[in-house]
Amino acid sequence: MVLVMNLKKILLVLFTMVLIFAALTHATSESIPANIWEFTTDYYDVIGEPGLSASLVGDNEYDAGDSATLFIQLMNDGLVFGFKTEKTPSNADEAIDAQTELDKEYDVTTALNIRGTLENDNDAPIKILSGVQQGGSLREGEVSAPMEFDIEIFDNAPSGTYEFTLNLTYQYQYDVKVDGYPDQEYDYWYITKNQTLPVTIIVKPKASFEVEDVIANTKPGDQTVLYITYKNVGDETAEDVVGRISVVDPFSTTDDQAYIGTLAPGDSYQAKYRIKVDANALPKTYGINTEVKFRDERGDIQISDVMKAPVKVYEDIPFSEKVGNSAYMLVVLVIAGALGLYYYKRRGRT
Repeated sequence: MVLVMNLKKILLVLFTMVLIFAALTHATSESIPANIWEFTTDYYDVIGEPGLSASLVGDNEYDAGDSATLFIQLMNDGLVFGFKTEKTPSNADEAIDAQTELDKEYDVTTALNIRGTLENDNDAPIKILSGVQQGGSLREGEVSAPMEFDIEIFDNAPSGTYEFTLNLTYQYQYDVKVDGYPDQEYDYWYITKNQTLPVTIIVKPKASFEVEDVIANTKPGDQTVLYITYKNVGDETAEDVVGRISVVDPFSTTDDQAYIGTLAPGDSYQAKYRIKVDANALPKTYGINTEVKFRDERGDIQISDVMKAPVKVYEDIPFSEKVGNSAYMLVVLVIAGALGLYYYKRRGRT
């Protein structure tokens, strides 16, 4: 019984696969008929081919670190280059076949089954996430629905213009023959064409910051000044720059912002913050979060990535140890001085 049920399942799966294969084959045969070249009669040759161009839909400017979708639209600028008569019809039926063939010959400019891939041939600091995209079929003068390609721009991508390569593959009708009016039959000949097109995007300039230096003399229980030097390592001038710190235990502050002003690319500025160190702070290096708020050249408010300012808390030496060490050094100095005076007087007597 189990064997019979398993056999039925297998047959059902096989039958389903056959139906799917037949449907796919039928769809393909409707979009691009198989190449058949049986007739000897050819009345006309129309010489031409499709010609695709590509353009980005929407803005092509992005910031470093952006994730985006490129919408690339295709247009078919196909052209007919020439026309040639191969045979003159000899009767009315052939005249009808010849006219039908001529009408179909002008499909030479139609691009069929367009497929495209976007390639980063120039090693741009950008990752292309999408694979092959379908562009459908385009008659001469038609515009496609946009092909969509997802990209990621590296966080450290320099500003500038970057060019991708759009690799397109499609088929078009190279020739056609018609015969047998009133029961006409058709011979088609399709060839594959590859086409590469440039697609350009712009990574906008921007200011970018790093912590260049940190100075702080901190011990448990101290109130001190924290100096942080910021540097604009980007390629755009930043206006109205304000540095900010965010502290957690063992630090506290009521002075967490410092006005910096204007920083051109390559400029540095040392900002000052007053901080307090908890009396029970462990002696070690801590990281204080800091960021920069600024206005870019377009007037938009931007906030930098969070940076770390390393601050070392030194061990606090107890007062008794300080006094003890000082007394010990004083005794050593007194003894050394006494010995020096003794030898000096002794030499004087001799």
